[in-house]
Amino acid sequence: MTDTSPTRRDLLRTLAGLAGGSLISRAAAKAPRPNIVVFLSDDMGWDQVGYNGGKEVPTPNIDRIAREGVRLTQFYVQPVCTPSRSCLMTGRYAWKTGTERRPSTASRQGMLRDERTVAEALRDAGYATWMAGKWHLGEWQSHHLPRARGFEHHYGFYGALIDSFTHTREGILDWHRNGAPVIEEGYSTFLLAEEARRLIAQHDLRRPFFLYLPFNAVHGPNQAPEEYLKKYAHMPRVGPQRAQLECMDVAIGRVLKAIADRGLDRQTLAMFTNDNGGPQRMTTNGPYRGFKSHYHEGGIRVPAALRWPGVIPPGAANDGMLHAVDLLPTLCGLAGAAANKGLPLDGRDAWAAIASGARSPRDEIVHSLQVLRQGDWKLIEEGATYYTWEAQPLQLYNIREDPGEKNNRARERPEIVAKLRERLAAHRKFARQEEPPERIPNFPPAVYGEEENARHGAWVRERAEALGLKQQDAKANRPRRKKQ
Repeated sequence: MTDTSPTRRDLLRTLAGLAGGSLISRAAAKAPRPNIVVFLSDDMGWDQVGYNGGKEVPTPNIDRIAREGVRLTQFYVQPVCTPSRSCLMTGRYAWKTGTERRPSTASRQGMLRDERTVAEALRDAGYATWMAGKWHLGEWQSHHLPRARGFEHHYGFYGALIDSFTHTREGILDWHRNGAPVIEEGYSTFLLAEEARRLIAQHDLRRPFFLYLPFNAVHGPNQAPEEYLKKYAHMPRVGPQRAQLECMDVAIGRVLKAIADRGLDRQTLAMFTNDNGGPQRMTTNGPYRGFKSHYHEGGIRVPAALRWPGVIPPGAANDGMLHAVDLLPTLCGLAGAAANKGLPLDGRDAWAAIASGARSPRDEIVHSLQVLRQGDWKLIEEGATYYTWEAQPLQLYNIREDPGEKNNRARERPEIVAKLRERLAAHRKFARQEEPPERIPNFPPAVYGEEENARHGAWVRERAEALGLKQQDAKANRPRRKKQ
C-alpha cells in the first residue's frame, strides 16, 4: 500500500503553489544553486531569541537572520529531538521512519535503514555535504551513523546529553570526526563552529555545499565557559542555560562571518530553527501552551528564520503552516536535486511561501497518530500521551482564533472531531514499526560507534582514564534524585 494518491486538497495546494511560484523574485529565478546552511538549536524556548521578544540574552546573530530574511511564525517540529531530526532529514513523519521515540543511552536502535536523507539527495546532486553537531538518529550501528546517511564529512556526536567539555555521556566518549574517535579540549559549541569555519574557508567553491550544524546547546547538561557563566550568575537556576544560548549565538556569528569572508553571502541560504519547545522549569514558550514533549503548541511550534540576501526580501514574515518535513523537498528544489527517489514524502516544496509570501502548500499536519491539524482545527485524541505529557482528555482547538489553546471546542463541534478522527484512521495505515530496542552488547563501551569501539576502544579507555574524563563528566557525576 502506498500513500501517494492525489486528493482534491492536493490539487488545490498544487495550484496555489504554482500561483505563488509565479511571484518569486527575478533574483530567485536567476540565482545559481545556493550553498545551504541549517543551524539547529536544542531545547530552546520560543521567546528566548531577541526577535521573538527575548530580553535575558543577546542573540544578535540569530536576530540578524530573521531581520535580513523571513520569519516563519507557524513552523512546526516534533515534541522531542530525535523525531524532529528525522523529519528534517527525510521529509517524512517520524511515525513512518521508526524514530517517534528517542534511542536510549544503551540502545542499538536508529532510523530505519531504507529512509533516504536530504544529505543523500544533495550529495547525489553534486553538493559537498557536511555535518558538525548532534545526530541522535542512531549511535551504535554503522549504517545508522551520519556518513552512512549521506554526509561526506561528520564532526561531533552521535547521541545526546554530552558533557560540553569532556564530550562524554556518562563517561562514554561521544566525539568523532569521520568515523574515528576524537579526544580534545574545548567547548563543544565553539568547536562545532570552528569546524564549520574551517570547512568553509578551505572549500573549493566550484562545488556548492550543504552544512548541517545541530548544536547540543541549549540542552542539558547546561554548561558554558566561565566568562559567560559570570554574566548570568544572578540567575542561579537558569543562568547556565542562558550562558549556553549566548555562546550558541556567538558560534552562529562566527559561521556567518566565515561565509562573508569567502564572499558567499549572496550565494548562501542560511536557516535557523529549533528542535522542540523549551522544557518546563527552564523556559517559557511565549504565548503558547505546553513544553518539550507536549503536543500542545508550546512543544511543537518553534522559531524559524531564513536568510538569502538578494533573494529573500528582508524583514518578511509568513504565518502559513509549515513543518520540518517540508525542508527536504524545498531544499532539493533549490538545489536541482531529486526529492522523490526514495519513499513517498510527506513534505511539500514551500519555497514560494518562504521567498515570496505565497500561501503555504499544506493545510494538514499529522503531528502524531493521536494529534492532527487540518486547516485551523487541531484535534488531540482522548488518551493521547507522550513522555512527560500525561494522558489527555479529548481536545479540539481553532488555532487561528485560539493559538494559546484555552478554549476546548470538542463538545460543541462533534462533526469536526469525527472528520479529523477519520483522517487519523486513514493515516494509521501507513505507520511503520521502529527497530527492536536491543541493548548495545557489553554496555558500556569506551566510545559510541560499534566499529570505532572495536578498533579504538582500548586506546580511548586508556586516554580517558589518564585524563579523568569520567570524573569530570557533568551527567555522570550529577546527584541522583531520590524517588519520592
